[in-house]
Amino acid sequence: MKIEIESRHVELIKNLGDKMYVVGGYVRNSLCGLKCTDIDLAGPLPAQALKLPPRATLTMVNHRMGTARITTADGDYYEYTPFRVEIYDDSGAHTPVSVRFTDSLEADAVRRDFCCNAIYYDVHKDEIIDPCGGVRDAQAKVLRGCSKHVFEADGLRLLRLVRLAAELGFKIEGETAAAAKANSEKLVDITTERKRAELDKILYADTVNGIANAQYRGLRLLKQLDLWRNLIPEFARCNDLKQPEQYHKYDVMEHSFQCVRYIAPMSNLRLAALLHDVGKEYCFNKFGNFHGHEKCSEVEVRIILNRLRYPKDVIEQVCRLCALHMYDMRGDAREAKLRVFVAKNYDILDKLVELMRADKLATGMCAADEPRVKHRFEIIRSKMIAENAPILKKQLKISGKDLAEMGFESEAISAALEKLWRDCVINPAYNNAEWLTKMAQRLPKVIKQEPKDVKSKA
Repeated sequence: MKIEIESRHVELIKNLGDKMYVVGGYVRNSLCGLKCTDIDLAGPLPAQALKLPPRATLTMVNHRMGTARITTADGDYYEYTPFRVEIYDDSGAHTPVSVRFTDSLEADAVRRDFCCNAIYYDVHKDEIIDPCGGVRDAQAKVLRGCSKHVFEADGLRLLRLVRLAAELGFKIEGETAAAAKANSEKLVDITTERKRAELDKILYADTVNGIANAQYRGLRLLKQLDLWRNLIPEFARCNDLKQPEQYHKYDVMEHSFQCVRYIAPMSNLRLAALLHDVGKEYCFNKFGNFHGHEKCSEVEVRIILNRLRYPKDVIEQVCRLCALHMYDMRGDAREAKLRVFVAKNYDILDKLVELMRADKLATGMCAADEPRVKHRFEIIRSKMIAENAPILKKQLKISGKDLAEMGFESEAISAALEKLWRDCVINPAYNNAEWLTKMAQRLPKVIKQEPKDVKSKA
C-alpha cells in the first residue's frame, strides 16, 4: 500500500518534527481511490514546538484542543492537532469536558470517530500505522466506530456518519448503525449551526466524489437512523403521510427525498426541494386535505430555517420558492398574469422552474428520462426579452422624479409606478415617455387616507 503525496508536502511535513503523521481523510481517500484534498497532520508535539519553514505562519484554531493551521508562503495549508485524549459527559454535546495531551498514537486513535479515519501515515518511515483496523475498512468501504461509545461521546458524529457514508459511498457497519440509532437523542444538545452545516453537506453529497444519488441516500439514512425528529421535527412528521394515489406514488417524506434526488445542485435549491411540502402535515391535520399547503410550507420553512440560523437571504429565497412552487400548476393562467409573475420573480425563475420540474418527477408518475419541455414561464420570459419588456421598474421610460414634477405625492408615486410598470410588462410597446406621461395624468396624484374610527361619547 502506498500513500501518494506530492514531494513538496512530504518535505515540509518531515521538517516540522521527527514524528509527524498524515491522518484522516487524505489517508482514507488515498487507500480507497477517491479524491484527496486537505492534509491533516498529527503528532506528539504541541503546535508551538513545530519547526516552520521560512515565511510560513502558524495560527491557533482552537487553543483548548491544540489545533493549529499552518500556511506556507506558496499558499499550501495544513491542519495540525497534537495527540490527545478527550472525555465527554453523557449529553452527547460536541465539546469534551476535559482534554489531555499525550504522546501515545494509540490513545489518539481511539478518541477518533471511525476506524477508516484513524489511519496514520508516517512520512519519515513511509509506512502506515493502523491501530484500529481502518485500512481494511477503507478498502472495503465500510464505516465502523473506533469504540462502542463513539456516539455517546459526541452527538455530531451521528450526522457525520451519514454525511461520510453518502459522500464516500461507504456502507455503515451493523453495530455502528445500531449504536447510531440508539443514540439519536444525542443530537438534541448539538448547536444548530453544526447541524445546519452537516445537513447542507448531505444535500450536496453527490458533488464531492461524483457518486450518483449520494444526496438521496444521505437523506434516506437520516430516516433509517431515526435522526430527522431531532434535526427537523416538522419534517419528521411527514413520514408515512399518504398522498392521493392518482397523483403520487410516495408519501410526503419519500416524495421530498425524490425531489432532492432529481433537482440540480444550485445554491439553496435542494433545501427548498427538501422542505417544499413540509406544510402538508399541518394542512392535513387541520383541514383533511393538502389544499394551500404551499402557504403553510412557507410559514413552517421560515420557522425551521430561523431555528437553524440560516442567513436571512437564504431564508427569504427558500421561502419564496416553497410558496410559489404550485403557481399555475394546471397551466391555465392568462398570459398577462404570467407576464407579471415572471417579471416579479425574474431573479429566481430558473430555480423555480427546476423545482417544479423535480417536483413533478418526484411524484413517481412520469418517466425520469422524459424529454424536458420548456416551461410556460421560460417561454413567456423569452418572449418578454425579445419584446424588450421592462423587467425592473427602473427600466420604465418615466421615473419617480418625473411624476413628482407632475405633482404626484410620495405614496402616489409608488402606486403610479406600479400601475404603469404592470401595463408595460403586459404590453411593452407602451414603454415610451409620451404614452406613460399621458397615462400618468389619469392616475390619482394623492392617495387619500382613510379616516380613523372615532368612538362616539355616550
